[in-house]
Amino acid sequence: MAKEFSIPTYWKVPYQEEMTGKIRKIREREFQFSQKFFYPGGGGQLSDRGTIVYADKEFPIINVYKDEEGIWHEIKSKGNIEFEEGKEVLLKLDWKRRYSFMKAHSSQHLISHILEKIYQCRTLKANFEEGKVDIETSMKLSLEQVLKALEQANDIINSGTIIKSIVVDQEEYKKKFKQRTRGKTSDEKTVRLIQLGEDDGFDLVCCGGIHVKNLSEVKGIVLENLKGYTLKLLVDQYGLTFANQQRKMMIVLEELTQKKDEKLVEMIQNKLNSFDVLQSGNVKLLKMIFSNLQHWKITINGLSCVFFELLEIDRQAIQSAAKEMIEGFLVVIIGKNEILYILSSDESIPANEVSKKLLEITKNKGGGNKAFAQISIQKVENPLKLVKDVIKNF
Repeated sequence: MAKEFSIPTYWKVPYQEEMTGKIRKIREREFQFSQKFFYPGGGGQLSDRGTIVYADKEFPIINVYKDEEGIWHEIKSKGNIEFEEGKEVLLKLDWKRRYSFMKAHSSQHLISHILEKIYQCRTLKANFEEGKVDIETSMKLSLEQVLKALEQANDIINSGTIIKSIVVDQEEYKKKFKQRTRGKTSDEKTVRLIQLGEDDGFDLVCCGGIHVKNLSEVKGIVLENLKGYTLKLLVDQYGLTFANQQRKMMIVLEELTQKKDEKLVEMIQNKLNSFDVLQSGNVKLLKMIFSNLQHWKITINGLSCVFFELLEIDRQAIQSAAKEMIEGFLVVIIGKNEILYILSSDESIPANEVSKKLLEITKNKGGGNKAFAQISIQKVENPLKLVKDVIKNF
């Protein structure tokens, strides 16, 4: 007779987007529900988000976490809504976020398996955002090694490899699975494993995260950046969009520079091949960017804004290229030596007014004029988010 386990709903039906449940416990604005529907995070995978519908009103879930008492859901609510234990609620998942994490996590298992198999390179840590995977490895890998691993990974993705979720007790785990488990082994009473491939598969890992059913859902993995011991990867549409942008940038750059300076083209192509194009300090590259800002535009408070991290770029290069900046934009660049540069070609939002508000918040040094300003961002956490918040309230 098969053994029964208490399996959370997020393992059993990871593709289900909503479900009814009941409120089991209330702790101020934190709740436990009868259904373990929302993933509480762990192993580098962030927790789920979503909403609950209670008394015909919808409330965002802003945090999900697990402690010794169980899984808690922090609810954002206004007013004096009285929640009661035992009452029914509708649990609604932020499916786009969940599915993106599923694809990213499954991709990480695959690439970590390949890196260990062909280079004996272990994954020390992995983190996921929507469409993104960051992997810290046990050895420095060359660009050629990484691209070879990605080629193998994408071949496996295209072959339509299935992914199995296996739940066993500790006794069965030791007997059947422990010896062929990659990475850390488990001493928990109930062990959950993720297997890539049919039958005995080709990769087996102890994992409590949420995964897709088939690697073909990932569609592909693309290298975003390689620096030291860290791989930054993009999956699915995020990877395709990035690859297309890189190719477009190369073509436009060639058109702008080829007739004027062949050595410049050669230098830039070398940087593109090394995935360093976004860190290039070349003035002609910046001119191309400033004259094509619409490709990166986001709208905040009705303003056209563009944000870049160009960590090898300095003030001189930016100012030399700034005359190519098209009208009606605010451009924010994190540059060399932790300096944030603000450029404005929109009279309604002067650069020095933005920097003034940032100086009030950060107490750092900076200044400038209506078209160009700069500010030190030393010891400032998530400076681009801070700028966006300032613009929202401008």
